[in-house]
Amino acid sequence: MSIGHLADAGLPFNRKERYFTGTVLPMLVCADNFAHFDRLTELAGLGRIKVDATPASTNVQFFTEYGFAESLVGAAKKRFRGAPTSRETPDVMIYVAGSEPALLAIEAKMYDRPSATELKIQLAAQKRQVDYLASQLGLEASQVAHVALLPARLAGEVGTLPGRIVTWEQIRDTFADVAPPYFVEVLRVALERYDALAAARVMTFGANAEVKLTGTEIHQRHHEGTLSLGWMGRAGGLHGMKLAKDLVTGGWRKQRYECSSEAAGKPNWFTVAEFVAKVDALGSQPTGGSASAP
Repeated sequence: MSIGHLADAGLPFNRKERYFTGTVLPMLVCADNFAHFDRLTELAGLGRIKVDATPASTNVQFFTEYGFAESLVGAAKKRFRGAPTSRETPDVMIYVAGSEPALLAIEAKMYDRPSATELKIQLAAQKRQVDYLASQLGLEASQVAHVALLPARLAGEVGTLPGRIVTWEQIRDTFADVAPPYFVEVLRVALERYDALAAARVMTFGANAEVKLTGTEIHQRHHEGTLSLGWMGRAGGLHGMKLAKDLVTGGWRKQRYECSSEAAGKPNWFTVAEFVAKVDALGSQPTGGSASAP
């Protein structure tokens, strides 16, 4: 038997992104008690940074599925005053203290296939938080890396991004000689089966929309940092009568709005952030409910 055989005959292969960021990646880059961790920092453009992983003297924090906003309690809330309220945090956050301080933020994709615009919007939303943390930790720009970790196929599709792109193939090859063979093979099989397991592109609805979401969904997902679509539309636009009525009556919660990753170039389109700001100004919180017809 083998990992590939088990994927066919046992449990279906795990496609969840958090499995690769929360399990596979740490097993590779933290092998042998972080002995080869500097290979990752070099890939990210920070140079070779050695860390001490001894619990009593360690200088590294390695967080996956990190929620910065949710972590601000007690003394931390006082220490990080004026922190951004957005929940848009990179998948992996690594802080190295000591003589070679650094902050490495990694936004990873495996089988999800966002467009270049969607990925740029997500990275831009994360940048404010990354910049804030770097400032609070006293780091210079050269000591901070905000990278996208993508399969090579997806990297080729999205092209140039604001920050550096590291591919999963690079991770596989860079740590193949030192990481646990089991997880090296998991990643190899995952990449080998990319075409079969990757998500289909989002189909468009109408001329401009990529998807329709209720106001509740838009509001919640924006604050959670899980909405990669930055534009939405309503007849009359941001200052039109229909949106005004939605807000006054509370109809925005169930109203379905067209959403897109790119500006449609029409006056009735506006940014999701502008919509969310109007909702937040009401002092209202979404209560959910089923979507109504548009």
